[in-house]
Amino acid sequence: MAWWRNALAALLLCVAGSVSAQAEWALAAYVGGTHSAETYLAIAQPSRSTQLTFDGVRYSGESFVGPIYYGVRSGYFFPFASFLGVEVEFIHQKIFADTTRQVLVRGTYGGVPISQQMPMKQIVQGFSISHGLNYLLINAVVRHRLGRTAAHPRGRLILVGRIGAGPSIPHPESAIDGVGLQHYEAGAAALHLAGGAEIHLWRGLYALGEYKFTRSRQSVEVVAGTAQTLLRSHHGVFGLAYHF
Repeated sequence: MAWWRNALAALLLCVAGSVSAQAEWALAAYVGGTHSAETYLAIAQPSRSTQLTFDGVRYSGESFVGPIYYGVRSGYFFPFASFLGVEVEFIHQKIFADTTRQVLVRGTYGGVPISQQMPMKQIVQGFSISHGLNYLLINAVVRHRLGRTAAHPRGRLILVGRIGAGPSIPHPESAIDGVGLQHYEAGAAALHLAGGAEIHLWRGLYALGEYKFTRSRQSVEVVAGTAQTLLRSHHGVFGLAYHF
């Protein structure tokens, strides 16, 4: 019986047509701002007999001071399920510790136990990741397209959610007891969650707005030791996306 061969051939033709019609790439670029939650900074300098934790550290983002906060990404949406996609995303964030703020300092400083409130700058004159807390992320993406017509086959409005993870490439800058250090290094893994919308402008061009959350526990080199801090950041971004 040849009916099943004919049915299989018809099915393959339908799938091939679906692949051609639904496969899609998307590119996006954006700028924005960030707010990082209050956290800690832990300093370990074994050769100096110093092991300190600064509680209540606040970071500013200075997102619109050069080099500004920005992000770019490239994504692919599957032909067999056009609401699903994968993408690569790069985010350039910055953090600057407020060293003038009173914080609780606990631990050992030069071999002497300490536990008191003081301005952070009495020990740490500066701590930042200012040439980029750079995230390189792989995201899984889901989307829902609204207002699809012959004139707007991709939809007038696209609702998008994404979850991802990937490595970071930080450039820490620090000054402890008057001695500074700065360089790029391999950083910790980061988690990324985001949700937003894209509004159609022209052909494949969309305006985008998005909320993001990133989390990473960075451990970076400082003079004579290491510094560790937990970064939980909220991002608000806007930009352009192009679908083709």
